[in-house]
Amino acid sequence: MKISVREVLSLVIGLGGVALLASGIYHLLVVGTCGTGGPHAIARECPPGSGMWGVFLPVGLFVWFIGLFVSKEGLAKPGAGTIVWTALFAGGGFGLLFLLLTQPDLGPGSAVGAAIMAAIFLPLGLGVWVPTLLKLVRKRRGRAEPQPSAAANDGDGPASTEQHLDQLGRLRLVIDGALTRAEFDQVERDPAGWAGRLALIQQLADLRASGLLSEEEFAAKKHIVMLDG
Repeated sequence: MKISVREVLSLVIGLGGVALLASGIYHLLVVGTCGTGGPHAIARECPPGSGMWGVFLPVGLFVWFIGLFVSKEGLAKPGAGTIVWTALFAGGGFGLLFLLLTQPDLGPGSAVGAAIMAAIFLPLGLGVWVPTLLKLVRKRRGRAEPQPSAAANDGDGPASTEQHLDQLGRLRLVIDGALTRAEFDQVERDPAGWAGRLALIQQLADLRASGLLSEEEFAAKKHIVMLDG
């Protein structure tokens, strides 16, 4: 599969933005709630450098958005765009959960904020793959359905159907008394050559049934048809 330069740029720029966002969020969660400057008394002063980490958030989000925009397919099809999207939201959600489990000494208020962000990020990151998974399931179901084999088609084709109908027609003539058992066996030995004559015998049987032919007339005419065979 050929990867275009545009997709590579999307991955590099988008994942770079994710890295900036992750760094900013991590340091801010470690610091927790704090304040600095202003005329009022501050309960907890922010440590030096906190302002720089705060700048990482908007800058990283902007860079991530550019990477998403550069992607050729965006979120319409699986590609660089969906990877960049998943890296931010699903990766960020799992990262926040890991931080909650491994860093019990987060800053004040950080644990609640991390839990809320993880609950929002994870569905957003994983939900983009739902249409793709549904398509894969449908394709696998379509492949799993048994396909009719060539042998089955040979038995169910038009020629086979005509043979069955022709045999039923001969049996009907026997049942109606138009053919004796010996005459039926004669027809069975050469069914292809008897196709036209069977039609004539059927017409004679219909005329007999309607009363237009007597039994003697039917037997005489049938005998002529049988002799022609």
